[in-house]
Amino acid sequence: MSYPWWYVPSLTSPMVIAVVAIVHVLVSQYAVGGGFLLALENQYALNNGDSEYRKYWKSHAKFFILLTVVFGSITGVGIWWTIGLASPLATEELIRIFVFGWAIEWVFFSLELVAAFGFFYFWDRLPKSTHKAMGWIYAGAAWISLVLITGITAFMLNSRGIFGDWETTGGFWYAFFNRQFIPQTLLRTGISLLLATVYIYMHITWIDAGNALREKTVRRMRGPSIAGALLMAAGAAGWFIFLPQSARMMLERAAVINVFLGIFAAASAAIVLLLILGPFRAPQKMNFTSALSLFFLAAAAIGSSEFIREGIRKPYLVDQVVYGNQIMVAQSGPISRSGFLNSGVWTGLYLRDLQEKYPSLRIYTPANILPGSRSQSTAVGAPVPGAGSSRLNAVSVGAPAAHALQTGTVLDLPEEGSRRPGNEDWLRMGQEDQLALGRVLFMHLCNDCHAAAHGYSAAAPQLTGKTEEETVSFLKHLNRPGYFMPPWCGNDTEATLLARYLMSIRPEMPSNITGRAEESNLP
Repeated sequence: MSYPWWYVPSLTSPMVIAVVAIVHVLVSQYAVGGGFLLALENQYALNNGDSEYRKYWKSHAKFFILLTVVFGSITGVGIWWTIGLASPLATEELIRIFVFGWAIEWVFFSLELVAAFGFFYFWDRLPKSTHKAMGWIYAGAAWISLVLITGITAFMLNSRGIFGDWETTGGFWYAFFNRQFIPQTLLRTGISLLLATVYIYMHITWIDAGNALREKTVRRMRGPSIAGALLMAAGAAGWFIFLPQSARMMLERAAVINVFLGIFAAASAAIVLLLILGPFRAPQKMNFTSALSLFFLAAAAIGSSEFIREGIRKPYLVDQVVYGNQIMVAQSGPISRSGFLNSGVWTGLYLRDLQEKYPSLRIYTPANILPGSRSQSTAVGAPVPGAGSSRLNAVSVGAPAAHALQTGTVLDLPEEGSRRPGNEDWLRMGQEDQLALGRVLFMHLCNDCHAAAHGYSAAAPQLTGKTEEETVSFLKHLNRPGYFMPPWCGNDTEATLLARYLMSIRPEMPSNITGRAEESNLP
């Protein structure tokens, strides 16, 4: 409510997040698994006095740092940039809930950078014991970063805690140790190890290494690949067991999720088969083409798993905290009673302009910033009443905005169970202005998941054949029967405005669908 929208034509903002996130995950997971293998193999080479083998790992360390530290850091910043634009409220809430965790993660990330550069640039200048310790410091710091981030992202899928529910306690550790934390930590650790071995297969078969060195490296990577596969299997099983009921039903109901499940299963099976035929049965015949095939299969498996993880959270962005339409779960009731357009800072600006255009109509009323979770404060920094209170800390927009921001004006809202009448004067405006206001509603309430007329999951084509009345009824019952949609967060008049906008951009029924069948009264 306190943020403007971010419009990405056709592609939609979640798909931008998906593209950046998948690229980042393919690098960040390697940063964790590769760190363990660099430390392990460097220690092995030092303990056995194998200078040739250690020389190879120095060359791999250079490739590793360029890819993970340089490119990985850039894509990591890209993640923050995209989620901050596409999901500002969810990002804000995760920072509020896990600010202590994010601070710890940044400490360990800084330690990663120092250890990685020290490990590579002082390769031949540090004492053996110190260099081995430097490698393990990096590996440990990278894994702890993975653990910390996993605790936060796992909370987004299941906010129920292992030791107690955050919803009741509000404590950081209750949120961090959620029911998805251990399964996802095992899963991501396994992916990191397995993906790291794939990168190593590609690197050793690409450079001009001798046959003996290549075979030795391939053989030594078999153990980590087995460990990674076993951890992945255990983590995936736990992930499924501790899914919320809504997410488990989504696996059964959503056809596109089943497609991605099929891709994940097929890619995973193909990876296991290629590992058996290559590194395990004929390590001396491992070549770059085989390694590259493993990488593309791994990318398909990881990419599909990320889509599954994101898709089954619906209707939430953060489980039981933030809906997919960027509205706090605790705000949805009050917003429905007061009206969406009357409840936001940015939407209030549109109403103010329209009020000047239609001075005789009741268009503009002060907007309210409604309370969210127990952790959320108002724009003026004062604590808000509980979610059940009927008196909400409010901030006006337009002319009274500055005064309200300074004083934290408190406005009376209807008690639970009552509803302010829809602002019917909106329907007395000109058609062009009604459609413009409907587009504002679409951008705030629908744009986070749907393109408008064309593009990813476009909304208008899905309404082809429906009347305005049917569309209004559909909007007012978004979460029935499809619970994966957030509930309608607006009044009846706003549903009409949004329906009229969607009707104006929807395609007509295809000519080969209507016509003969209707003329002959065929079903």
